[in-house]
Amino acid sequence: MNKPFIIGIFGPIGSGKSTVVELFCERGYVSWDADEAVNRLYMSGGAGAKKIGEFFGYQFLLKDGSVSKKKLGRLVLSHPAKMRILEHIIHPLVVNDAQHWIDEQKKAGNFHLILESAAFEPADLGRFPDAFLRVTASESLCRERVLLRGKDDAYFNAMLHNFRDYKTGHEIVNNGSLEDLKKVFENVLPAITMSSI
Repeated sequence: MNKPFIIGIFGPIGSGKSTVVELFCERGYVSWDADEAVNRLYMSGGAGAKKIGEFFGYQFLLKDGSVSKKKLGRLVLSHPAKMRILEHIIHPLVVNDAQHWIDEQKKAGNFHLILESAAFEPADLGRFPDAFLRVTASESLCRERVLLRGKDDAYFNAMLHNFRDYKTGHEIVNNGSLEDLKKVFENVLPAITMSSI
């Protein structure tokens, strides 16, 4: 196999995307997480931190030069236009990170890959996956899971409002227990992996 088979996993916050990614990794897949990429970009000296300072002001950086995610979050979650500006300046950096990671996995001989992200726009991250998997759950359950992480309703509502949905023939509904999720995953797995043939 010269070209890796890449699955893009998306869904609203609290739906259980990361748990589904873990199930794939147990079967030999290697994963990349857009949120983790952003965290790296926001670190001191990171390209994202530099952009945030230039576009939003250096008051959004901590003393060590990393991004104050709490302060930036308060700004963009209450101003949709500023959220779009943030996405415009950060998304290209995230796409570059993903491309670099895919290239590194190919060199390492890993050809079954997962990209986990809240958004897969066709012009950026959406161009990488060969198949997409939507992970969903009821809004009330998603909210409950997010609040258990220490977030509040305002954060959940803002993130849910920014969720982007995409057409795909593959979906996991995660409204039950972990055991229920594993059963649904086993049913979906053959269909989505057939896309690689």
